[in-house]
Amino acid sequence: MTLLTKRQKLAVLMSVFVLVHNIRARVAHEIDSLEPNLYRYEFTYYPQLPVKVSWDIDDLNFAIYFRIQVEMELDDVIGIGFSNYGDIKNADLALFWFDSDTGPHLQDMYTNEEEIIQPDEQQDYKLTTVDVKRDKVIIEFERSYETDDVNDYSIDRGTTHVIAFLERTSRMMENGMKLKQEDIKLNRVQLLKSQLPEPKLPSDVQVLHVHVNQVEVPLDETTYWCSLQQLPHFKSKLHIIRFEGAINEETQGIVHHLEVFHCQVEAHVILPPYDAPCSSKSERPLGLESCTKVLGAWAMGAKGISYPDEAGVPIGGKTFSRYIMLEIHYNNPRHMSGLIDNSGITFFITDKLRKYDAGVMEIGLEYTDKMALPPGLKEWKLNGYCVSRCTKIALPNKGIYVFASQLHAHLTGMKIYTKHYRDGVELPELNRDNHYSPHFQEIRRLHRVVRLMPGDEIVNTCVDQTSERKNVTLGGFSIYDEMCVNYIHYYPITDLEVCKSSIATEYLYEIFSFFKWIYNEPIDISKGISYNYQIISWNNEKIHDLKAFYDSSPLSVQCNRSDGERFPGTWEPYPIPMKVNKMRQK
Repeated sequence: MTLLTKRQKLAVLMSVFVLVHNIRARVAHEIDSLEPNLYRYEFTYYPQLPVKVSWDIDDLNFAIYFRIQVEMELDDVIGIGFSNYGDIKNADLALFWFDSDTGPHLQDMYTNEEEIIQPDEQQDYKLTTVDVKRDKVIIEFERSYETDDVNDYSIDRGTTHVIAFLERTSRMMENGMKLKQEDIKLNRVQLLKSQLPEPKLPSDVQVLHVHVNQVEVPLDETTYWCSLQQLPHFKSKLHIIRFEGAINEETQGIVHHLEVFHCQVEAHVILPPYDAPCSSKSERPLGLESCTKVLGAWAMGAKGISYPDEAGVPIGGKTFSRYIMLEIHYNNPRHMSGLIDNSGITFFITDKLRKYDAGVMEIGLEYTDKMALPPGLKEWKLNGYCVSRCTKIALPNKGIYVFASQLHAHLTGMKIYTKHYRDGVELPELNRDNHYSPHFQEIRRLHRVVRLMPGDEIVNTCVDQTSERKNVTLGGFSIYDEMCVNYIHYYPITDLEVCKSSIATEYLYEIFSFFKWIYNEPIDISKGISYNYQIISWNNEKIHDLKAFYDSSPLSVQCNRSDGERFPGTWEPYPIPMKVNKMRQK
């Protein structure tokens, strides 16, 4: 491509301004859309790419508006788009470039299976404004959440993998418009955020930092570190109204997630000091088993969460134990040495008490090796049940109100959704992420406050992919084990802390015996669950049998109080809620 002279560049810029004038005359905006503060959300690709993305949404008209600010030359092309998990195959793209004769262009394009950029026959991106300010080009365009074009990405309320690239037009033409993975930059974001009013933080809040102190991150791949600490002496009850992660820059990517637990002991009880690894219960001194009530949590990618104006998490007072435990999951697969960590959570506290005390509840699968994911599968579903008997005895008569949710799984997790049932009727889902990433686990405010009533049933489903695994994946705490849980934030607080399930142990031994009898597998019950899952030579027939077993066998239910004890009742074996598959959509 021939380089433009200054006169030619000026001519192009003039054509841009003429085009902007014409577009603005045609497009009926109520506001000057070039004002950056009119876009409520933004992220940048700096320093990898000189691109800033701002956006806003219109839920009534199902439209999303983008503002792209980019440092580019007049012979560059900027591409912004969406794809499944950041893939460059079958990506939905909007390409913008300048033409020396006709001015700026925005074109709806996509990549095929060969990763070659193709023009889309149906143009669903609408260019609204273009502006040039000093060394920056500002582009504004819009599109609908969903279109009827098979080449377009459906923008939903879950995680969106937004890809971007900036390239010389001539180089792209030389490469046959083939997109390369190394050329793109990726950012994960929830585009369609909750439109419920964002609570404002009062000016007179107290700030409390809970963090570890100069922890040298162990060389082990997976480490859980526990730090027992004491809160300041709060003479009267206070409310936590916001919390957010405070992660060291040096250990970002190493700190996978962390939680702050309150220790459920009487105020006069003294617990032994502890600040060390705690990956197993045997490593923890007596007394730390009482530290189970969640005050705050963070995971990779999460932002802070503010509580509704009517609720806050209670701390302090004469009968409130000052002991808390900060638990951090370090993921150090490269066994990096010399990393010093001071990460934790920052709490914002008020003495102006709100109407309700708020809490956090775990819903989904128990952290146990009783649940397994066979290798080599594109899709494997596991369900974790919060059963109706548990909610019937544990929730207050008027129910609870869920306002936020954090979905959590490990490396094989691809999709998570939480179903809600009442009296044989499926209600609207509590949460869903069709493109879940373990590297982006936000606590998300729900688009509507959900009321859970006594007797309701909640089913948390994880869809995992093990196509690159050579052996079975088990439930557990390592990043290479799996989890499937939804942390729901709600009010008013109850004693119910954990509402989860796993397969009843005695029935799991039956399937092991079945594999030994039918397939002659070298099962040895005395060697434990993990050994027997791992010794099986998995094939399609055995995988089918395991799936049928999971879908029909009784459960072991965790219907646990905040002190770790189960509510009274018979929880194992508990009949699997078969009616779930027959419920009609309300």
